[in-house]
Amino acid sequence: MNMQNTEAKMYIGQPLVFGDMANPQKAGWIVEISPETGRVFTIGAGGMTKQVWRVSIVWEDSTLSKVGDEIASPWIEKAAILGVEAKGADEVAELQAIALEAQERQRQQVAKEREDREQEISDWRDSIRAKVPADAKAVIVAEFEKNESDSMTDYFATSTSKTVILAFSRNTRDMFPEMRKAARNYEQTAYLADAESDAEHREKYSMGAGYYLKASHHYSDGWKISKRRITGPSDDPAAYIPFGEWSVPDGAPFVSGPSNKATPKTDGDSHAKDAGGFTIEEHMHTKRHFQMWVVSPKERASREVFSMWLEKAKERKGWYSRKWGNTPAGFAFKCPEEAQTFADELTK
Repeated sequence: MNMQNTEAKMYIGQPLVFGDMANPQKAGWIVEISPETGRVFTIGAGGMTKQVWRVSIVWEDSTLSKVGDEIASPWIEKAAILGVEAKGADEVAELQAIALEAQERQRQQVAKEREDREQEISDWRDSIRAKVPADAKAVIVAEFEKNESDSMTDYFATSTSKTVILAFSRNTRDMFPEMRKAARNYEQTAYLADAESDAEHREKYSMGAGYYLKASHHYSDGWKISKRRITGPSDDPAAYIPFGEWSVPDGAPFVSGPSNKATPKTDGDSHAKDAGGFTIEEHMHTKRHFQMWVVSPKERASREVFSMWLEKAKERKGWYSRKWGNTPAGFAFKCPEEAQTFADELTK
């Protein structure tokens, strides 16, 4: 094992070229050299070599990287052969500042795109929350899958380019008749309603894809229909529904028949108190067993108005509660004064 601690034969502004001699990809310059603090090794033709120096590089495309001296050495040799000129310390410092600014802009752009996406999903869930049936336990979803496999590297995977919400179910059992019926709710998946029996995939085993309806094998381009639970620790069923296009028929959201189970009843005073365009009712939370006051609008609101109401409710530590048994859908609060103030604010 070669562990010689050779002195650094590098300097600030020294050029490097990333890529092979036949296809050099980009030039760069050293902006900083510091001792390697950890026990880092590289393996090459000469065996295992300990990294002595850490080299910071600014590239001509305004990107930055840090590598060990053993990695940087062949890049330096390529730059010498290709005749890439060195730069002064001030010049590479300026290039580094430009690269850092570009890096920060990219970071801010990624953060903004992530925040915009999260807001889009939140707004979408606010818009569908009132549409989710009170006694639904599962949602049936269509996804267009694109094959991302590479047989040369033995890599197999798919990506989802589009998601469509088709229907709801009162049970959580995987039933292909439900999936076939739901397929008719969207023009591009309607053909799966009459697909051959081999479109019914039963892969509930390790590395399998579960139960799903698809006219081809798992790693292929095409529409896949599956069923997902919308029940869990959260009281909000919309939290379990994937973001996508809504294609649930109005007035006929279910693909299964009526549930055989009795609708659970809530305790507490169910007498509604009039509050302008709203009613306020006291009910018992059936899962966590605490009293809550539900503010229900007398008329259905637009998406924009609903979002505004929800935001105001959250400011008062309220939340949206779907209809369940004798409990109406509305904005719930643990404090009656907060419920009344919330209703008063919206009726001004």
